[in-house]
Amino acid sequence: MSRATVGKWGKNLAIRFPSEIAKAAGLTDGECVEIKTRNGEVIIRRTVPRFTVEELFRGKSPKRWRAKYAGAFDWGPDVGREMVE
Repeated sequence: MSRATVGKWGKNLAIRFPSEIAKAAGLTDGECVEIKTRNGEVIIRRTVPRFTVEELFRGKSPKRWRAKYAGAFDWGPDVGREMVE
């Protein structure tokens, strides 16, 4: 079992992960983690990546994306107010 010491970092407290723990968890420098407590225990988990629309679609024009996924879903013919020209 590895141990770490809580230290001061500005006005906050910090924990430095021992290298074997960081390696086993696959943590890298600058990665975000989620921290919460439950019944006096501290739980640290990797956060779910969050992307902006711009990041998700970077590198291809809207025309190329539409062409790539043109036949991906067949919802049937447009009817009523959903009709697209």
